[in-house]
Order: sequence, then structure tokens, then C-alpha cells
Amino acid sequence: MKTVLNSILASLVFFAGCSKPSAEEYFSKAQQNYAQVQRQADTLKNRQLLPGLFKPVLEGYEKVIEAYPTSQIAETSMFILATIHTNYLQQPGLAIKAYRRYLEAFPEGGKAPLAMFMIGYLYNNEMHDLDSAALAYRNFLEKFPNSEMAASAKFELGTLGKSPSELVPKEVLAEKESNKQTRKVGKKASKKAK
Repeated sequence: MKTVLNSILASLVFFAGCSKPSAEEYFSKAQQNYAQVQRQADTLKNRQLLPGLFKPVLEGYEKVIEAYPTSQIAETSMFILATIHTNYLQQPGLAIKAYRRYLEAFPEGGKAPLAMFMIGYLYNNEMHDLDSAALAYRNFLEKFPNSEMAASAKFELGTLGKSPSELVPKEVLAEKESNKQTRKVGKKASKKAK
């Protein structure tokens, strides 16, 4: 009898040790790694090392998504992955894929408006693909017309392909030029006075 109880107890301990970590445990570990890597990345001089530095972080969030794909924590993890590709790794193509993945999994998610806006933003400002940017902004405005980012999407859509000088009113450019000329005259006058 004692042997049977010991076998059952050993089995329980074994299976308890083999159970899959919870979503929170996976996420907590990924968050800890992310915080540590962010500190290292902020002081890193050789930016080419960033992909290797962030690889375990990306893998950690992927584990959360694989293990608990429909959870709130998976939603957060997907958005963080997109943010890492955007902000740290500066990989707009992978960021767009990650934002699209988020939108497919969580079309009504809390970050859905921002994810959809970011797709247009990345196409426009990072990839300079104006047709894809225009489509993304139009899709955004159709789905989220009352979003706080709707005005920004309309502005971006209205200014696609324009240079910064085309966006600044001519009066402002003329005033800047006038101020520049005034400073030059003032510098010449002060040199002559010396």
C-alpha cells in the first residue's frame, strides 16, 4: 500500500512539474526580458546588434501567443511585437505584418485603431509606398471614423507625396527668408562696427 501511495505521489509531483506555464507566467518572463533588453538597447552604440539582442524577447512573446492565442495577454503580446519591429528594430515590413496579424486575431481589440493607423503611417513614412499608405488610411477612416487619430489619418492622406516645403504656407516661408536676410544684415553691420 505504501508503495502505491508513493507511486501516486511521485506521479502527481512529476505531472505538476510538467504542466504548461500559465499565460501570465509566459508573459511575465517576456516582460522581464523586454525591460532588460530595452535598457541595453538604449545604451547600445552598434545598432546592428539590436536584432540579436531582441531575438529572445520576440521569442518570449511568441510563446505567449502560441500557448494562449485568444487571451488578452496574447493580444498585448502581438501589439508589443509590432511595436518592437517599429521602434527598436526599424523593420517596417515586419512591423506591418505584425500589425496585420494583430488585426486579424483581434479586429475589435483595444489597439486595433492604432494598429491600422500604423500600417498607413509605416507605408507612407518608412516605405514610401504611397498607394499602400492611401489604401491603409482609407481603410482606417472607414473602420474608425470617430477615432482620435482620424484627423491625423485625413491629414496624412491629404499630404501623401508632398515634400515638407509644399506643406508649409508660402507666407511662413517668406517670413523665414525675411528673418534670415535680417540676421545676415545684422551680422554684417556688427562686423563693420568692430
